Amino acid sequence: MDAKEIGRLLEARRVMLDLRQEDLAEMSGVTSRTIYQLENGAGNPSLQTLEKLFRILGLEIIVQVKKSV
Repeated sequence: MDAKEIGRLLEARRVMLDLRQEDLAEMSGVTSRTIYQLENGAGNPSLQTLEKLFRILGLEIIVQVKKSV
């Protein structure tokens, strides 16, 4: 999943839950500017930032490690 896909997912879930970016920022402790950037596929969020947002939005991060050939 790339940055644009993550951004679309965050925005879609936030809108589904009827939250403004400002609401999500207040609930997660992540700035609304960061949320705006992420939703637009910009920025390079830390795993901690994504965890905070995903937790509030009821999403889960699953990491899959590829096996080398």
